[in-house]
Amino acid sequence: MEPTNLHAGDSVAWSRAVLAYPAALGWSLHYVLNGPERHAFEAGAGVAYEVKLSAADTASWAPGLYRWVALAINGDQRVTVDTGTIQVDPNWETASPEDVRTHAARMVALIEAALEKRIPKDQQSYEIDGMRLDRIPIERLRELRMQYQRELGSQRRPSGPTGRTIKARL
Repeated sequence: MEPTNLHAGDSVAWSRAVLAYPAALGWSLHYVLNGPERHAFEAGAGVAYEVKLSAADTASWAPGLYRWVALAINGDQRVTVDTGTIQVDPNWETASPEDVRTHAARMVALIEAALEKRIPKDQQSYEIDGMRLDRIPIERLRELRMQYQRELGSQRRPSGPTGRTIKARL
């Protein structure tokens, strides 16, 4: 069956049996992926159709969510066999550097930087030439920092058993 996720630049292979539209009767199976880009390719014929994409085939695929369709084609006949989605992740060999921290981690860092800059000034608002600038109150920044720290803590905790002992009397 079709993959749901792949990294651009990875080789990928799968097979799909389409008994109603066999290659022996002249049918072929085509795939079209549509998302950030459009990609089309044909599956190899056999008892089950085989798709084999090399690393070079997927190397330049743009990351993002793609919708795919599998089409059985025989002459001027075309039948949609199946549809689905596939997430294409970046090609790590060619990807640009990026901040991979979670939203919560980025927010904690930004709030802490804002708090550090505010302590010496401690001005809530000021006005220059009729332009007024209001700052987020320090108390609100501290509340937001606590909220994002809790979110960050829950992201870092492993899922599953907590390691705590639970006692039960039977």
